[in-house]
Amino acid sequence: MLVDATSLGAFVSRSDEIGGPGSPACDAYWADFSYQPSYRVDQSLDPFSEAYVAEQIALYREIAGRELNQVETEMTALNLAEHVAAVNPYNHPQPSGLALHIERLSKAMRLAEIPRGGRLIDMGCGWGLSSELAAYLGLSVRAVDINPDFVSLVNQRAARSGWDISAVQSPFDSYEPAAADAVLFYECLHHAVRPWTLIETLGRSLGETGKIVLAGEPINAIWWTHWGLRLDAFSVYCIHKFGWFESGWSEDFLTECFLRAGLATQVVVDADPLVGFTVIARPLQLGARSGAEFIRSTTATGFSGDPQFGIFSGEGSLDLVFPREATRAELVFQNFRPRAVPARMSHGDTVLFAGEALMGPTVVTVDRRADRMRIDLSSEVWVPDEELGNGDPRRLSLHLETVTFA
Repeated sequence: MLVDATSLGAFVSRSDEIGGPGSPACDAYWADFSYQPSYRVDQSLDPFSEAYVAEQIALYREIAGRELNQVETEMTALNLAEHVAAVNPYNHPQPSGLALHIERLSKAMRLAEIPRGGRLIDMGCGWGLSSELAAYLGLSVRAVDINPDFVSLVNQRAARSGWDISAVQSPFDSYEPAAADAVLFYECLHHAVRPWTLIETLGRSLGETGKIVLAGEPINAIWWTHWGLRLDAFSVYCIHKFGWFESGWSEDFLTECFLRAGLATQVVVDADPLVGFTVIARPLQLGARSGAEFIRSTTATGFSGDPQFGIFSGEGSLDLVFPREATRAELVFQNFRPRAVPARMSHGDTVLFAGEALMGPTVVTVDRRADRMRIDLSSEVWVPDEELGNGDPRRLSLHLETVTFA
């Protein structure tokens, strides 16, 4: 089924007529769904730029048939008294469906290792299941949602049950967080139009051992290289019917969002695709990391990895994102060639190293001049098989062994 801007209304109407999302008839109707946008997003733009944001908002306008106004469109109507009195805040009719939510949240809480009594900010708390589970585990919860009915629901259920939960009303963009041990996004960060700015704001509220935790979020590169509106049947249905902003991101882009905020990510993919991704982001720490680990956690070109080294192949760059307390970084490169390798490393107009990297280690020290510094590298390339006759055909240069922040 091919749907475009002219047939969106009929698509949503027919979906509702046959039972709506989750019904067997609707599932069958959506089986071969494909949306054909009329507006063509320019994916060559910087994905963090306002120009690219404007492109995605233009596509939103096409699918939603309205202007983006999350203060109006993110309001879910509910029978407050009914949900306050229910066993669980969703008043969920299917135990298996509720169990999936709990499975995702329990895994996220286990991996986050938040201490008992820790302060958790539950962003976009919605009905409050995530807040209640966190309080049950012994955390002190500050719940945040744009919908005043959700805020009232969470606070009333907390008062009834004695949970350590306090809910407040706020949009994502204007929320000012207090100090926290962890921040949780469950099925909600994808409603943020500019998640990188929100992550940066919340990252400032964390202590050295704090975390930002994501669960139930859409991570894929099906439609977009970096990020954009999801174009599956359910997302298009929700965008058009309710006006929700249903975005998603590639894993690389999401990692970059956290890195810009000085946070390193651990991404865990469950074997069950329904459980999906769990992301734990922590503030960068002082100390040493292997070259391979560092390359995986930053933006770098010209490098490949093995279990220990970041292997450089002649032309490229890497970004140094400094932990809060760090004043310098020390990069140790190994040269396994039986003779010197000419190399140059610089930051802007500042030359950090220029000359020959001799056999063995070469240490390059970088004094902090900004929170994030791009290091450009170039060096001669050699082929081990040609020079050593060892059967290794790779084109190699230097091996990044460790990066130490101090």
